[in-house]
Amino acid sequence: MSDYQELIKNFERIRDYMRQFFLYGFKVRREFGEKSGRTYDNERRRIESYLAGYIHADYTSRGKQVSVHMDSKQLSTNPLYAAWKSKSFTDNDLLLHFFLLGLLGKGQALTASALCDLLAEHMETVPDLQTVRNKCREYERLGIFESEKSGKAFAYRLSSPMELENAPLYQELMQAVKFCSEAMPFGIVGSTLLDREFLHNDVFCWKHYFLVHTLEDQVLLKILEAMRERRSITFENHSVRSGKRAQIAGLPLQIFVSTQTGRRYVCLYFFPKRRFNCLRLDCISQVTPLEVCPEYECYKEKLKKNLSSCWGVSFGGRSRMETLCMKLYIDEGREGHILNRLHREGRGGEVLKVRENVFLYTGTFFDVNEMLSWVKSFTGRILDLQCSNEAALQKVTQDLEQMYEMYTEGPM
Repeated sequence: MSDYQELIKNFERIRDYMRQFFLYGFKVRREFGEKSGRTYDNERRRIESYLAGYIHADYTSRGKQVSVHMDSKQLSTNPLYAAWKSKSFTDNDLLLHFFLLGLLGKGQALTASALCDLLAEHMETVPDLQTVRNKCREYERLGIFESEKSGKAFAYRLSSPMELENAPLYQELMQAVKFCSEAMPFGIVGSTLLDREFLHNDVFCWKHYFLVHTLEDQVLLKILEAMRERRSITFENHSVRSGKRAQIAGLPLQIFVSTQTGRRYVCLYFFPKRRFNCLRLDCISQVTPLEVCPEYECYKEKLKKNLSSCWGVSFGGRSRMETLCMKLYIDEGREGHILNRLHREGRGGEVLKVRENVFLYTGTFFDVNEMLSWVKSFTGRILDLQCSNEAALQKVTQDLEQMYEMYTEGPM
């Protein structure tokens, strides 16, 4: 039986468990059925280590329920960044790291074979030449080392330090980094820069703080790279509803972010079905780029034409267009803000004044189901509601009837 290791090698696994704890939570050990109980225990320990102070446990008849509790108003930085700042390594990796930095600390340039000779004087177990060469190449890719040609070999030296503090607008730059580290995609980059400068965000806080986005950034980066190169992609999609995993291929065209839920979606064109579809980034893993699409700009133009008929991210089902008409009572004298909201949030729908204080909103979209939450926000002002999608209309009326029964003695 192998011992528990604190650090990780597979971020996809820790990403999935973090999402389970952070988004869904309140699960017991036996409900994590995709891996063994020992795997669950190991991942739980890691998460508890990363998120010390934010783990909450309840004991119920079903067992111990573990979840993550955070108050965004009291957070100055995203605790989930801890997962990105972890790395698995061996004892030799650790020794080699510090010895290499020490040997090159005086500014001289040394080849891999020269470094091996010097390491033999300090280390009990000397790594082979290829291991040292691979480590030097890795550090060159990371920007820690620089290389120069020395005969037939390459000599390595420490890279010049990035002296940000000497920049003319250093204070202003750090203010911008503090904001971007928490509000922008790939905020881990800003967080790492702040760590380097021994700083932290002490200026900004957010009412709507979507911490979990960082767990999707690796997927987002691969999708954005494919979009830049105009490539199709294949990936694994995990359905939240059914729990099934499916391999999907499509052409990524745009990233959408919901202003209501904060969820991020990738809009793809599916060639076999000849239609657009949006999938949640938090359900996607194992993105692989495919061939370049010569007609990429043509599909982007088609998407642009279709977006005006989208209420949210759905492109509808069999019925390509659906119409919803809503008659509202709005007191023009005292509720001008409601009328302004109807125009502002109607997303291109037509607003007509029927008579004094009575207005008719009409909108035609691919999927009116996405409108229902917005429609129900006008509860108490709705005089009449008509919709070409009978199922969507039934959802609204049932919800209103249930609400009415909660506050009255009998049905409507």
